[in-house]
Amino acid sequence: MKKLLLALCFMCLLSAAAFAKPKDDQEFIVKAGIQPQSSVGFGGESQDLNIGLSAGFEYFKYFGNIAAFGVGAVYDLPRKFKDDDIDGSISFLPMYAGVKVRTPLEGLNNNYAFLSGRLGYGAFMYNDIDAIKSSSGGLYYAVGLGVSISYLVLEAVYSVSNYSYTVIQGPGMSNKSYDDEYSAISIYAGFKFE
Repeated sequence: MKKLLLALCFMCLLSAAAFAKPKDDQEFIVKAGIQPQSSVGFGGESQDLNIGLSAGFEYFKYFGNIAAFGVGAVYDLPRKFKDDDIDGSISFLPMYAGVKVRTPLEGLNNNYAFLSGRLGYGAFMYNDIDAIKSSSGGLYYAVGLGVSISYLVLEAVYSVSNYSYTVIQGPGMSNKSYDDEYSAISIYAGFKFE
């Protein structure tokens, strides 16, 4: 009977720590980022892109002390191909639902580390690429690792955006369609509003 009572008390303590309502049960984050490494499929070949910049926002609602669910969007500003033979630029606009799991360290207040996952739709846009007749976005997914220090949020993210487009082949030839993907490593810095 004592062991059962002790086990029940221990379970209550653990569940209270895991599901306690923190002071900041929701957060809105405005962020800017840089993509030092990104590549894109284009014309059936992998092409590297120049360093890119991005801006976005996220809203997360915590359910308990550890897990949060939310939505967000990031606009990857237009970037050119490293290969000078390809004119024009491309950009992406991922819109996603996300989950965030943070460390449940009570004594650190707003300072914590977190893992994040995202799933959504990535819109594909292009400028000055005359060979493309039409395009569409596709599945977007990403994983990230970050840290929140007071109101500053730092995060490293690996993301993939799928997209498709149709290329004009020339007179008398049928157009050719491609399904490709854009992958990037991004580093974000953001400001958190609670």
